Amino acid sequence: VPSPGPLEVLVKVHYCGICGTGDVDTVGRLSGEGFVDKSDIGAANGAGFNLDKHFLGAGLGNWNHLQFLMVRTHQNQGLHFFRQIHHILPIVYSEKDKLGLFYNYTRHMMLVKQRYQSANEYNCRTVQQQKTVIPFQSMKALVLKAYNEDLVMEDLPVPSPGPLEVLVKVHYCGICGTDLKIVGGKLPGIIHLPHTPGHEIAGEIVALGEEVKGLSVGDRGIVYLYTTCHDCELCRTGRENICYNLRRLGFELPGGFAEYVKLPAYNFCKVSPESKLEEMAVLTDAVATPYHALKSIAPLKEGQSVLIVGAGGLGLHAVQLAKLAGVRVVVTDVKKDALEAAGRFGADLLVNSAEVDPKKAVLDWTEGRGVDVVLEGVGRQSTVSWSLYCLKPGGTLVIMGYDPPNPITVNTKDMHYNEWKICGTRAATKQDLVELIALTEAGKLKPVVSTVLPFGKTNEGLAAVAQGKTLGRIVIKVM
Repeated sequence: VPSPGPLEVLVKVHYCGICGTGDVDTVGRLSGEGFVDKSDIGAANGAGFNLDKHFLGAGLGNWNHLQFLMVRTHQNQGLHFFRQIHHILPIVYSEKDKLGLFYNYTRHMMLVKQRYQSANEYNCRTVQQQKTVIPFQSMKALVLKAYNEDLVMEDLPVPSPGPLEVLVKVHYCGICGTDLKIVGGKLPGIIHLPHTPGHEIAGEIVALGEEVKGLSVGDRGIVYLYTTCHDCELCRTGRENICYNLRRLGFELPGGFAEYVKLPAYNFCKVSPESKLEEMAVLTDAVATPYHALKSIAPLKEGQSVLIVGAGGLGLHAVQLAKLAGVRVVVTDVKKDALEAAGRFGADLLVNSAEVDPKKAVLDWTEGRGVDVVLEGVGRQSTVSWSLYCLKPGGTLVIMGYDPPNPITVNTKDMHYNEWKICGTRAATKQDLVELIALTEAGKLKPVVSTVLPFGKTNEGLAAVAQGKTLGRIVIKVM
């Protein structure tokens, strides 16, 4: 009886249908044309199979593709064959039919036996993977112990990865505006003190759980920050970023303002050895959030127009992404240097909303028609009140920024008459992040990192973000 793995279940089969692809004629033909003789069956039995005891029908149609776990060795106990066939029903055929069914199977067994025979009796590949030994026990981490106070550097135990997890040595972690909300206590019910923030993580794998496949110690990459169930309706339909069971690194889970962080292997996204990790780190949120908004929430077509409200950490990347889509871009902000940066990345119109009426400027630019999409990166009543009216009829306003204590109101009559849509957007999917890695490594996208600070100056970085003194992202060099 098979033993279920960490994410598997063992099912007692009550019923199973027989599909036409498991063609009985094939079995009869193989046995009737003399492909099988007693030596094949003897070889199968010699390899550890009793034909009568182990026989099960296999509904795969093409017997050349029966699936099995071919070979396993365990210390010096000799050679053992195990098979893992798609089990269907114990169907009773004649002895000749049984011979026909097992023809290809036994043939494969003998080929395997020959292939792996060597000077060491049988040099067989093992499927066992040893869990990496972690040679260190403690790490430095920045801990939020009280709201509205500095993070405190503490020694914490290094987390041990579970069977399907990896341990990542954090090289860089970006500072996001949401980190200010966490420190300021604006996310009640989500953050539980003491807490280690940080969700824009880049680093390398230093340890693997025993069930992890496809990754190796030393792999460099960035972290998809959402851990999800992979099996709710939303996950199954490609919307894992709003999974019912979602948790986030740096929010509900310990984050990247630490020397090490553990996470599901699924969440680790490899990057090329040539990639700059300090830049790749900010893909996980600062770039992924506007990418998801413009790709999935309000997809833009070539020749359309978008208004980006706020040229900060998300807005400057939104400009690049919109230009890659071939659309016309207008950017509003109150900071001259931010607007100049947006211009360097290709924005078609720059509007300083502290100096001119931004709504009038946008409507004049579009000859009174309005833009197709507004990407609202501030999330306050003061900006939504005018930016909504920059939309053309049928347009979409996407809420990318948010201010938890201050809700936003809209005029429902105007919404009704114009068929405007207001949508939220939440981070991104892992696939979004994988696509962004490809765009960045191809040189089509430039992550905007203004400053890299040492780990010990993280509080200074948070203060700089709070004071609006940054252009793009501040990134912390952890190790």
